[in-house]
Amino acid sequence: MSDIFLGVIAVSVLVMAAIQVAVIVMAARVARRVDRMAARLEGDLRPLLASVQGMVQDIGRATAAFKSLAGMFRGGRSKDARGAGVEEDDPLFIG
Repeated sequence: MSDIFLGVIAVSVLVMAAIQVAVIVMAARVARRVDRMAARLEGDLRPLLASVQGMVQDIGRATAAFKSLAGMFRGGRSKDARGAGVEEDDPLFIG
């Protein structure tokens, strides 16, 4: 009877070892697949980020152009042109 139990234990240990090896192999495959996917995603995002950076630069140039146009419509007055002795309060200043 004890030989049968030892045989059952040996077979179950063998099955568990085979399952563990299969899990390790599958985990390694998944890790490689995730690594490839991350590399591909990084390669796909690089041109997108470059495009966004270009758009931000264009927006900065457009903002500077609109500021200069707004200055021209206001009559070209700047703080230096108003006079050195006259100071206006900043409408957004709280204090």
